[in-house]
Amino acid sequence: MVVPGSDPRKDNRMWIPLFLRRAFVLVTIFLAVVTVPGAAQTSEDTRAVLITGTSSGIGLRMTEVLSENGFFVYAGARKPEDLARLDAMENVKAVRLDVTVQSEIDAAVELVRAEGRGLYGLINNAGVSLLRPLIELPEEDMMFLLDVNLLGPYRVTKAFADLLIESEGRVMTVSSLAGIISPQFSGAYSMSKHGVEAYTDALAAEMERFGVEVAAVEPGNYKSRIVASMVERMKRTGYSSEGSRYGSMLDLIAGPLDRSQYDEPDDVALAALEFLVTDAPRRRYMVAPNQFEAEVTVRQVLKELVELNEGHRHSYSRDELVAMLDEALDVPWAASGASLHEAAMVGDTQAVRRLIDAGADLNARESWGGSSPLATAATFGHADVALMLIEAGADLDHQNNDGSTALITAAFFCRTDIVEMLLAAGADKSIRGNDGSTALDVVSVPFDAIKGAYDFMAEALGPLGLRLDYDRIRATRPRIAEMLR
Repeated sequence: MVVPGSDPRKDNRMWIPLFLRRAFVLVTIFLAVVTVPGAAQTSEDTRAVLITGTSSGIGLRMTEVLSENGFFVYAGARKPEDLARLDAMENVKAVRLDVTVQSEIDAAVELVRAEGRGLYGLINNAGVSLLRPLIELPEEDMMFLLDVNLLGPYRVTKAFADLLIESEGRVMTVSSLAGIISPQFSGAYSMSKHGVEAYTDALAAEMERFGVEVAAVEPGNYKSRIVASMVERMKRTGYSSEGSRYGSMLDLIAGPLDRSQYDEPDDVALAALEFLVTDAPRRRYMVAPNQFEAEVTVRQVLKELVELNEGHRHSYSRDELVAMLDEALDVPWAASGASLHEAAMVGDTQAVRRLIDAGADLNARESWGGSSPLATAATFGHADVALMLIEAGADLDHQNNDGSTALITAAFFCRTDIVEMLLAAGADKSIRGNDGSTALDVVSVPFDAIKGAYDFMAEALGPLGLRLDYDRIRATRPRIAEMLR
């Protein structure tokens, strides 16, 4: 949470890496959207996730995105009207859950167990904020905030640990950019989110032996009711600035209390989806709405690094620090895998050739959805790039997180030339995606039954250069089906 009233320097231009991440998360779920009649369904399609604090903002958007993309969501909330609204959503069951009340947490565990779905994911989202100088903040207010933001995730995760271990599931806790930076007057909130960062690292180390993945997501400023709820509580508990050395905290709050000046938290919800579906989950998902908030946060980490390194007999030189940074960045991977995906996406054959000659990993799984460069070339229809990758020895049958291969992808998008070269090279046409569909299934289902999937992909990937000619697709699908029989 950036200091209320600060200038976020909001830039409406989407920062490219974040946009790429959003787009490729959508790519990896396209077969979940393409529900082929008669295709075998797996338990993966109905994995259960519990999310706390779902009445509005980030928690509500996560509930919407996950329930629309193959997950059954237990949506935690407190107010009866919120519970009724959540219960009306498809693939959602509202759960009365106050993260500060152990009896309600225990009841939620019993409910989930009784329903028999198990629990694959837990997202600790419930949170509150405070805006007060630390030297004037009443202890009861500090305890209230820590009780929700820090002890809440601790209580809920501990209670659901057995279920998560049984499923080898995943735990994500919503932190904040304030878990990295510590603005004045938001000290209590930052303390709680710094605590979440430490909690995430320790929990990850402890749960590794059980196959449970753990992560934190660090959102910047997005639309939510966290400030409105904070102001409501301040007024309800009799806040007064009388005698304060700093003046009224309420005067520092700029913009609408519902934070409608900020973007919807779509990218935060997509980060949660990515974490739950990827084969290579990350420990941290920083989701900044603009370059300014990202830069402030990263610079703070670098500033702390410098402060930790200076003035003692074990300090490192600049060259040694740079070498450590290179090692942490894993520069050879970054220079090959990520760049190869970008070159494949835009059809830059010169860049692809240069990277292949330099020894780039031809089968590098991009971290957003597990796609290979070959699948990316098939998505965007760059046959020359696909041929270069095939001739260089790329894995023809690499499956991304939704189980699809380059052949399934090429068939879906009706890339006839790429389907031909993949079959000629020996691609396995019997492989099924996670929804049970083969490449033949994808092109055999009536077009009208999956037109919505094409609309979805055109909207999601259009800004990245995807162009879909529906007349061509309709005319080509029977031909590709014959090729695949």
